[in-house]
Amino acid sequence: MSWLQKIYWNHFGKPVSERALFAALLAGPFDSVLEVGVGNGDRLRRIAKLLQSSSGDSVRYIGTDPFESSSDDRPHLTLKAAHRLASQLGLRASLLPGDAPGALPRVAHKFGPSELVIIDGGIDPADPLSGPVGSWLLRVTDETSVVLVCQEAGETLVPLDMAALSSEQQSLPAAA
Repeated sequence: MSWLQKIYWNHFGKPVSERALFAALLAGPFDSVLEVGVGNGDRLRRIAKLLQSSSGDSVRYIGTDPFESSSDDRPHLTLKAAHRLASQLGLRASLLPGDAPGALPRVAHKFGPSELVIIDGGIDPADPLSGPVGSWLLRVTDETSVVLVCQEAGETLVPLDMAALSSEQQSLPAAA
């Protein structure tokens, strides 16, 4: 990518709420991505456009979403359409239907940590380890993971310091 394209994505890329994601992708490379809340697939297209792999192989992409069973008023891809889109974009996709609290345990047990994690709603950036989604955060990441979260779907993505969260969690006394 040229320096002009990098300047564009870092400072002028749209939507503004995803500029932290653009910066992370440009700083890359990533071999595994977890996106909680695929939605209509627009962010997936932007991720694939900016994603670079360190190994040269196709990137492992894990996406969770309610897909066609969603009850909110936002547009969502069907599971079949999401698979088709990910394969057209050249990603090795594993898509898991369900809401974030239900899908994250399956992601943690089947795939383990991802290098880049995007959670679109369900995590309070001020207290990321609380709640049903936050309780699984340390199981789908490691201290080197780049994690971007927002409290409500569609809000501005905020980066988390996973090294600090991991050390904070280790310093807490174990529950009796």
